[in-house]
Formats: sequence, C-alpha cells, structure tokens
Amino acid sequence: MNLEKAIRNINRSLAKKQPASFSPIWIKYRCKVSYQFIIKNIKTELNDPNWDYIVSQLERCNQKLWLKDRKRKNKPVLKYSDKNELEVILKSHGDKLYTFIACQNKEDKRICDWISIKLVRIAQKGNILAKDKITVLLVYLIDQWIEYDRSLFSWKGYNELITEQIEACIRRFRYAGSFLGYLYRTLEYSGRGLVPLEKFSLDDISTVSGKRLIETFVIKSGKVR
Repeated sequence: MNLEKAIRNINRSLAKKQPASFSPIWIKYRCKVSYQFIIKNIKTELNDPNWDYIVSQLERCNQKLWLKDRKRKNKPVLKYSDKNELEVILKSHGDKLYTFIACQNKEDKRICDWISIKLVRIAQKGNILAKDKITVLLVYLIDQWIEYDRSLFSWKGYNELITEQIEACIRRFRYAGSFLGYLYRTLEYSGRGLVPLEKFSLDDISTVSGKRLIETFVIKSGKVR
C-alpha cells in the first residue's frame, strides 16, 4: 500500500457507494487498508492524520462531499496556550512565511494556503497563540489584496471589521479546500455593501511595493485589469 493506491481505493469506494458525505470514520469502515496506511504514514507536524492533504488528492467531485452537512454539536472550544504546538508549525515553514507578504508564483500561493490551513486547524482546537499568529499573517496578506485588487478596495480602513471577518472564517472553515480562497470570497461578498472610508487615487504610493498603484495594473484593450 502507498499513497497513490490509498487515494485510488477511496475514490473507487466513493464512486461505488455514492454517500451524501464522508468522513474519517466512513473511510475507516469502507476502506480499512487505506485508513490504516493514512493514520500511520500521512501525518501533520503534530503527528495527527493529515486529512486536509488526503482530501486534496481526491477527485474534485469527492472533495466536495468531505464532512458535507455534518451535524456538529455546539460544544464550546476550550482555550489554551501552547507555544510548542505553534512553534512546530512555524519551524517547518519558517522560511516560507514571506509568502504572506509577497507571493512570487503559484507555488508560493499554494504554500501560503497550506501554512494557513495548518495554523487554522490548531486555532480551531483552541490554541489562542495560533489564532493570534494566523490573524496577524492574514492581515498582512489582506492589506495587499486591498491595494492590488479593485474588488476589495472598499475594505480599506475597516481594520477592526477585517479582523472580525478573519476570526469568523477561522471558526467556520470545515471543508477541505483553499482557506485563502474561502477568506477571499467572504471578503468579496460581505464587502459589497461597504462604503469606502478612505478615498484613493491610482497615483497613491503603495505601502507594500513603494510604487504608484497605477503601476500594479496592466492596461489591455483599453481597460485596466
């Protein structure tokens, strides 16, 4: 058994059984050999089964079924501070934290997303240090989105509300997929009714790049993109 075979077995079982949703427990009883391989070999830095990674390797149609419509008990999450737990994640990706400030390519974006998911998962467990760390990193990232993406300009100046949106996304994120994509869409949709607090000009100087905002756009076919 290897990862490729484990993923193939899960995809095959899902296609055959066609469940409305599935979870680790479903895999345990429907794909026992794959389950045993995963829990022994595919782990996070904290030695937990890395289900986020496993689901990301499944067929797209199956990814959407992961924990879908799962009934969750509204039990309060116990807060705790575990610096070592946080440091394990940061140590593994310390040289890639720059991706929250400047993504140079698609690989950087993918790495930034994975770091986000890992920090979000331990924040969801109740680690307030992880929640604070990922919130700070995401504020840096969102600042760039606001400067470079016209659809998010309306968020400029809403610093406290941005933090609230980040914390809400951390709490709600349950499905396998892109956390940054989920955060972006949340800001895009919820920001449509915002009234810009600050006026801006394309001649303004970016606090990130030091260039005029107009220089961050590409002029094509008479339109700014």
